[in-house]
Amino acid sequence: MWHSVPLLQSSGDEDDDWRLKRRENNRVAAQKSRNRQTQRADELHKAYECLDQKNRLLKKEVQFLSEEQMRLTEALKAHEPLCLIRHCVPTLGSGPRDVGVLSSLPR
Repeated sequence: MWHSVPLLQSSGDEDDDWRLKRRENNRVAAQKSRNRQTQRADELHKAYECLDQKNRLLKKEVQFLSEEQMRLTEALKAHEPLCLIRHCVPTLGSGPRDVGVLSSLPR
């Protein structure tokens, strides 16, 4: 019976050591997980910033192109009544005569 008490005591110490080691390993793993989560959040934030900037630039480009389209449409409307080609050639590319007219156009 004397032997069983020290064995139980040493087994309890081993359990305590195992629990402490397990707890330390868990703490380290949890910290690594939090670090990875923080790093991922930082990466996502940087990606968001980059995409937001690209989006703003694309919106400016869309605005510019829309305004240019409106200017060109207005210029075309103003030019149509004065256009000689439109009155002379009913359909472009339908005959050899049209090629001469088309080749004389400024490019």
